[in-house]
Amino acid sequence: MKITRLPILALALVAAATTFVGASQASAQSIRVNIGPPGPPPGYHEHRWGRPGPGAVWIEGHREWDGGQWIWVGGYWAYPPRPGMVWFPGHWHHGYWHPGHWGY
Repeated sequence: MKITRLPILALALVAAATTFVGASQASAQSIRVNIGPPGPPPGYHEHRWGRPGPGAVWIEGHREWDGGQWIWVGGYWAYPPRPGMVWFPGHWHHGYWHPGHWGY
């Protein structure tokens, strides 16, 4: 008698687990979970001091998550590493910071 009940009980547990997993996967598709730090607080207006020379580009300041808190990384003037390059500013996209970079 025990031999018959054990496979039935095992089959019932597998069916219940499959139903639970299927339901949790379906509901997870409609719920957005944000793991990680909250978005940065608003930035503030920086004073741009005088351009150091022709061709210098202002790199805007931004906030970065560091050691459990948001820190402000101040803006600065920079020169392109090669002639003709332009600065593509950093930006937030889907909760991730994509740093600025030089490119063509």
